[in-house]
Amino acid sequence: MRIPLPLLLLVVVISGCSKTPIVMTDQLQASWHAHRDNIKKLTDWSIQGKVGLYTPDEAWPGELQWQQNSDQYDVRIIAPLGAGTMRVFSVEGGVVLEHSSEAGQRFSPDPESLLQQQFGWNIPIRHLRYWMVGLPSPLASVKGEFQLDPQGRLQTLSQAGWTINFSRYKPSAGMMLPGKVLMEYEDLSVKVVVRKWQI
Repeated sequence: MRIPLPLLLLVVVISGCSKTPIVMTDQLQASWHAHRDNIKKLTDWSIQGKVGLYTPDEAWPGELQWQQNSDQYDVRIIAPLGAGTMRVFSVEGGVVLEHSSEAGQRFSPDPESLLQQQFGWNIPIRHLRYWMVGLPSPLASVKGEFQLDPQGRLQTLSQAGWTINFSRYKPSAGMMLPGKVLMEYEDLSVKVVVRKWQI
C-alpha cells in the first residue's frame, strides 16, 4: 500500500520533532555527578539577561541583574520603557523589596510571602539560586526522576510544585551553566535568558 505523500511528510516531521528519551547509563550518571559536584562549588556569581513573568492574562518582561554572594542575593528587574525598577535583596533576618514607583522599603522575614502580597506572584525565591545554576534545590524534595541532556547536565526538574527546564548551556570559568531557564507553576511561567555569566 502506498502512503500518500502529504501523510508521509507529516510522519517525517513529527518523527523529527519528537525527543528520544535519554537512557540513564552509568556513564551519563557519572557525567552528571561530576558536573553537579563542580557546580556545587559555585557560591559567588552574577548574571545579566532578560526575565519574563507570564500568566494567561498578563506579561511582565524586563532586564535582569542578579548578584549572588554565598547566601546573600541582590536581584533587580528593570521594566521596559521607563516603567520602573524592582529590587529584591537579602538582609539579616529577611528580605527587602524596593520599587522605583514607591517611596521607602518593604521588609519581610519571608521573601515568598512578600512578593505574593505585593504582586500576587508565587515565586520560590529560596530555590532560585540553585535552579539558576542548573541544580536541584537542597531545600525541597525532587518529585519523580529528573532528566539529563546527553552531556549529563540537568534538563528537566520537578520540585516544590514547579517544573523547570534548562537549556542553552554556556561555558563560564570552566563550568557549564544554563543560558535559559523556564519555570512553570500552574498558570504562571517565569523565563530567564542569560546574556552573561560572571563567576
